[in-house]
Amino acid sequence: MRSSAVFRFLSVAAVGALVVSLTACAEPARPPEERARSIADEWVAASSDGDEDSAQGLACGGAMLGSVNSDTAGFESYTLDIDSVGDGDFAVTVTKSYRDYPDLVSNLMVRTDDTTCIAWVR
Repeated sequence: MRSSAVFRFLSVAAVGALVVSLTACAEPARPPEERARSIADEWVAASSDGDEDSAQGLACGGAMLGSVNSDTAGFESYTLDIDSVGDGDFAVTVTKSYRDYPDLVSNLMVRTDDTTCIAWVR
């Protein structure tokens, strides 16, 4: 009898330790603005490569995003201006800077409610 009680105690302790260790390894939830910035960075990376498929993969629910303009891929730097427009939606202004070309500005609407995705690009 005594050995079965010890066995049950050790089993419960082992399961508890496993749950605690798995919880400790889980990535903490990122704030919505950080998620919006991350997906905007992914869109910029796709546009810098002229990778239309990767850019379309960021769209919400199969929506078609505007072209990534592969002919203007050689920008030197970019900035993101992120404004919350409520309910987990963010207006993101992407400004790409070129050496011998005027800055190119794109506007993205990013949703972060259920899943982080880009609703549209203009």
